[in-house]
Amino acid sequence: MVMTLKELRIRRPDLAIAGDAGICVDAVADDSRRCRPGTLFIAVEGNAADGHGFLAQAVAAGCSAVVIRTGREGDLPVPCPVPVLSAPDTRPLPGCLARELAGRPDVGMTVAGITGTNGKTTTAYLLQEMLGAVVGRCGLLGTVVYDTGASVRPAALTTPGGIELFALLAEMAGAGCRAAALEISSHALDQDRAADLALDVAVMTNLSRDHLDYHHDFESYLAAKSRILDLVREGIRRGKNEGAVVLNAGDPAIADVDTSGLRTLRYATGWRSDPGNADLKVVDAALDRAGTRLELDFRGRRLKLASSLIGRFNVENLTAALAAGLALGLSGADCCEALAGAGQVPGRVEPFALPSGAVAVVDYAHTPDALEAVLRSCRELTPGRLMVVFGCGGDRDKGKRPQMGAVAAREADETWITSDNPRSEKPEAICEDVAAGFRAEKNRLGSVCRVEVDRASAIIDAIAQAGAGDVVVVAGKGHEDYQLVADRRLDLDDRGIIRDWIGREARP
Repeated sequence: MVMTLKELRIRRPDLAIAGDAGICVDAVADDSRRCRPGTLFIAVEGNAADGHGFLAQAVAAGCSAVVIRTGREGDLPVPCPVPVLSAPDTRPLPGCLARELAGRPDVGMTVAGITGTNGKTTTAYLLQEMLGAVVGRCGLLGTVVYDTGASVRPAALTTPGGIELFALLAEMAGAGCRAAALEISSHALDQDRAADLALDVAVMTNLSRDHLDYHHDFESYLAAKSRILDLVREGIRRGKNEGAVVLNAGDPAIADVDTSGLRTLRYATGWRSDPGNADLKVVDAALDRAGTRLELDFRGRRLKLASSLIGRFNVENLTAALAAGLALGLSGADCCEALAGAGQVPGRVEPFALPSGAVAVVDYAHTPDALEAVLRSCRELTPGRLMVVFGCGGDRDKGKRPQMGAVAAREADETWITSDNPRSEKPEAICEDVAAGFRAEKNRLGSVCRVEVDRASAIIDAIAQAGAGDVVVVAGKGHEDYQLVADRRLDLDDRGIIRDWIGREARP
């Protein structure tokens, strides 16, 4: 839609205008290369670059007006031929103003936001399935894909920048979506990518060590994740709902998150712990390689849920999605029926039957907590050996490498340490950091560790050695079909490697 600068200022009173307030704009940009007539260019002080250094380029490209941080007037071209808007903080404005020009598409939909260290992607997929069946067509934005109802495309970021975020939500609205399930990362919350987004419900799955190369310490990481509650409060301000938050009561890291003023529904699976304050509890669980069958108690009412998803970790994901539906006031029976129809999420505890009678499981687990969870989950599904292939990324939190090696030493019978995305680091050095943690922990009788830098070779070696009843967990990359080595992006797909190997073994 087209709006005048004056109309935008009415909606954003923190903006000051110098120049013709009657100028019309129909798009916003925080990249000067995307400017054209009708564009409002917003100069943002980012982590990698400062948009104030590109004001002249934006004006030369034909933008109709610019937004600067108050006090940065000295960065403007002289004379400045376009109106200048200013605000104390421009970082949230690309998404906020894009939202206004998109017609506030989030207000007309039921919007669920999911954050947490592990389980976001699967829970988002489950919510798309559930809300799509119970509420109406549901879009999805997350780590794997952006599904707007009009198109499905690979995701570049778990949570896109604010301009793209609201463009995608507008695309959903145009395609007739009545709901949206959104993964919201800690980076996005910290960088205000989702500023002004109005949520109907927020789900916090769990919190464990991750992204400390960015957040520096666990307290800052928790603070960033907790900002999702501000988006629920935004929903209240927009008159959407009473404000619903879903918390994993079994995770002490988020047990004390301040949800004052918000309706809070707590769920527990009895796996990590058994808190007494949960509203939704798993009271019985039957798990095998064919799927999962749950009996749950919701404030005295019994619900039954069956799913083809395997492993105890998916018990938490299924329960989190059901809790979100209940928090929205949806029928528990309808939600359970919808969740029963949800299919396999790419690269999330995804099983592959091997010719030997073993099973390979591909999962995205790339943190100590996630690796421990998926290994313990798979231990319950195997009468044989539990084997694991994994690595750690380069140029990222080095502190978790020995921790993940220690997890493998405790939980697996046999371990292959290999490359993940080494980036600019030497793969051999990363593997040694992981192996050092394994050697220091090696307290499981008979636990064996091999180091094979070539990831494809490590995967093939492990699955070739697996026999009937064994489970091989291939962890760290999940759905990803590439590997980042130095400045190259190489083709590498854990699932494809396993499928190709099965195909070769099946040939007469």
